[in-house]
Amino acid sequence: MVTWENTFHEIAEAKPEIALLPIGSIEQHSYHLPVATDYLIAQALGRAVAERLDDCYLLPALPFSCSREHGDFAGTVWLRPATLAAVIEDLVGALRHQGICKIALIVAHGGNWIVKPVVREINLDRRGVHVIFTGPEASGAEQGRFTELHAGAGETSMILHLRPELVKLGESRGDFSPPQGREFLDYTGMRAVSPTGVWGAPSGGRAAAGKKALEAAAERAAEYIRRTFAEIRRLEEGRAAE
Repeated sequence: MVTWENTFHEIAEAKPEIALLPIGSIEQHSYHLPVATDYLIAQALGRAVAERLDDCYLLPALPFSCSREHGDFAGTVWLRPATLAAVIEDLVGALRHQGICKIALIVAHGGNWIVKPVVREINLDRRGVHVIFTGPEASGAEQGRFTELHAGAGETSMILHLRPELVKLGESRGDFSPPQGREFLDYTGMRAVSPTGVWGAPSGGRAAAGKKALEAAAERAAEYIRRTFAEIRRLEEGRAAE
């Protein structure tokens, strides 16, 4: 494994086959978690996945993505979907220029709906380049009405594990799960649905649970990346043989 902390010569010598790009966000996470929550999780998850894959180039996590639904809260900054798409396309182009044609996006923020269409466009437009993604949008599961969507037990547990000094549980305004569905984040934004910015139960946050969740997520992501690139290779070889 090589990262942005290595020299160009070390990266060239390693000849990594896969590049990993974690994608986080800078957005409100209520009164008890930092606005960098998704960025910190993306950075940690990316490294944990890279350690399991070994033959890869880990890029630093992208801190900014599509967070406009949280824009009524101070400190939140965001990219427009078209801008995030363009950033991904540019980075894939740079990696391709370097000879790395397998790129895995590790998406740590659930609002980046643009990732799926941009990945499809790159893969179908640029033969020989394969971009996949893992994260909330990769599951394909019906989200429905969440009880744990934002700044709840899961994210609180993760940051308690990664950066406990940044967690201010004493400032928490309590657990909250609105009666509306997730689609109301598109209709009204988060603040109208949850004035505290919470959609879940931060009171359930535990450092040990965060450590376990991070390790499990890394295992799932690494296995998905291995399996998916292997299947792409099998399918491509079958097409070439026809």
